[in-house]
Amino acid sequence: MTTTMSSPLTKHLGATALTVHAPRNGQAPKRTFLLAHALGCDSSMWDALVQHLAADNRVVCYDQFGHGASDAPAGPYTMAQLADEAAAVIEGLQLGPVVWVGLSMGGMVGQELALRHPEKVSALVLANTTPHYPFEARQGWDTRIATIREQGLEAIVDMAMTRWFHDGFRAQHPEVVAHWRAKVLSCSAPAYIACCEAVRDVDTLSRLHRVQVPALVIAGELDLGTPPAMARAIAGQIAGSRLVVLPEASHLSVLEQPQAFIHTVDSWLASL
Repeated sequence: MTTTMSSPLTKHLGATALTVHAPRNGQAPKRTFLLAHALGCDSSMWDALVQHLAADNRVVCYDQFGHGASDAPAGPYTMAQLADEAAAVIEGLQLGPVVWVGLSMGGMVGQELALRHPEKVSALVLANTTPHYPFEARQGWDTRIATIREQGLEAIVDMAMTRWFHDGFRAQHPEVVAHWRAKVLSCSAPAYIACCEAVRDVDTLSRLHRVQVPALVIAGELDLGTPPAMARAIAGQIAGSRLVVLPEASHLSVLEQPQAFIHTVDSWLASL
């Protein structure tokens, strides 16, 4: 079969910048995916997965407020507001129900989206994320917010890198770490703070039993920010969900272990 190549469509929908990748095979899409990135990143964190999925699917990526090419509306933000924005993207592009793929903050948005707008989601991939934070971790978010307000994003970016990537990866791939360090510093500091406030206050655990769509929950074996116990808490509340812990992966598992991440998603999709 001859594969036709098409350029992705990049546009703004309100304050949100997004990119639509049509199936490269030129056929009707098998599925439609909507990908949501982590705090401090942008949609390019999904490049390897997009390249894989877009062979025969429609894949939409978008940048959260104040990240990448999106605008930075005044905060504070709530997770419900971010989920409603995701629903507006789905509605505005007339995507129909999507397979949601979200990592960290993107996974939190996906949980809330499935609860607030269940008709817009056909399946969920929730990676390196949590349904809530304990009191001590919430205090940690407060400290991070205060530090950024006083000293800017530069004051927290190196700490973020140690949590995003494990020691071995940082030693072997300093150029990758430098790239994502620069991404954090390119964010709007007020919007980053507003996203931190939404992340700090995430609270879906007592409601997740209402989710009725298939769910894949991915954790990183070495993830300190959202350790496997948090993934197990999500999987324990969503009936029929699958939990996979990726070895040698920290918080940004899709960047540290892209092929294992893709294989995990493919295997799960094959079971649907």
